[in-house]
Amino acid sequence: MRDAIHSTASTNTPMTARSDWPEQVAVWLPLTLFFPVAWMYTGVVLFYLSLLVSGNWQQKWQRLRQHPMLLPILGLSAVTAVVAALHGKPDGAQQEFWPAFGHYQTYLFLLPFLTLQAGAWQGRALNVFFGGATLAAFLFVLSSLHLLPDVTLFRSYVVYLGNKSILLGMLLAIASAWLLSGLVAREKNSAVQWLQFLFITAAMLLLSKTRTALVIWVLMLLLMMLSRLRWNWRSLLIAALPLLATVGLWQYALSQPRPPSCVVNAVQAAPWEKVRLRGVCTLQQIRDFSEGRRTGDDDGMRTELYRVTSGLIAEAPWSGHGIGSWMPLYRERAQGLSSSTMTTPHSDYLLYLTETGVLGMLALLLIYAQQARLAWRYSRSAASDQRSLAMPLAMLTLGMVCGAAFNAILRDGVFAMAFLVLLAVLLAGAKRPA
Repeated sequence: MRDAIHSTASTNTPMTARSDWPEQVAVWLPLTLFFPVAWMYTGVVLFYLSLLVSGNWQQKWQRLRQHPMLLPILGLSAVTAVVAALHGKPDGAQQEFWPAFGHYQTYLFLLPFLTLQAGAWQGRALNVFFGGATLAAFLFVLSSLHLLPDVTLFRSYVVYLGNKSILLGMLLAIASAWLLSGLVAREKNSAVQWLQFLFITAAMLLLSKTRTALVIWVLMLLLMMLSRLRWNWRSLLIAALPLLATVGLWQYALSQPRPPSCVVNAVQAAPWEKVRLRGVCTLQQIRDFSEGRRTGDDDGMRTELYRVTSGLIAEAPWSGHGIGSWMPLYRERAQGLSSSTMTTPHSDYLLYLTETGVLGMLALLLIYAQQARLAWRYSRSAASDQRSLAMPLAMLTLGMVCGAAFNAILRDGVFAMAFLVLLAVLLAGAKRPA
């Protein structure tokens, strides 16, 4: 009997360790987000492989079947499939049709992650994410001092690489907001934790090359502040201060002379001057767009994108023009404009409305609404571990909602996979109410 027990234990031990492989790989995935895209995709592939060999398929299927995100994700895929069948391949989009259709299925990559169970690995994954953000901030500092070599591993910190550089700034903004929410929630914090928060925040504000990061960072901090409000005069007065500051900054920006160039990444200036220039240019461009004036710099192309794309949306508001239709239609309508060669409208909302109409847009918003609903449920949970994930999930959802207004965060895999990795850490173990 003793030999039989020993034999059974020895055969079960490797299986038990192997069943934990997906969580162990998921712990380190957030670190890959701060390096070349190939690292991130390699990490995701390793996760899928670890999932395949981990076993316990019945339990994994039950977790997936009971997860609150399953139906909204499948709903988006179903709506886009119906739109694709309804319109077929639009004229001029035959080659882009299948890649474009694949972009609308991005959330499906989250489904294997939803089979993970909640546990201590989530906290370790968040610490890895904060460590990666600290390392990224340090690399930005080295780059600003011209001490970072221009090699593939660090190239996105040395030069502006479009969406990858924007993503790095957004990741720093998310890490900063998550760290601050944890510091505020805990009664005791070490000086090292505050220094880590300040270091990441300073790098994001002064050295990252994106305005979107600044916008979502401010919104995430406002969300945190509103969640801690108590409905009394003192709290309402504190809440009014950011609003008054925003009005003051708006008036200041509009009173400034028009900068000679709003291509901030090409301007030779101190980091704090670039922050001021980004703010002034952004607010002045918003005013120009609202008053129907055209801006002459490269950043002003966004106003052209919004204006022409809005006309396309009005032509087929409910079911859109079809998957992959935006680029050929836009290039036809934008001939002679500086934005005529653009490949996306730099907004998920404009892209979804143009190609899938209101139905596709509602399917996307339903996913975001479910993420927000889960954050609310987390905040009311009796489990302290789940409550600690409520504000990070709410902030991440807000960042995705805001980021989708200014960037194609679901169309571009650089953004999409990074956000899905962070969502995977926060959504593991969630279940629909009985």
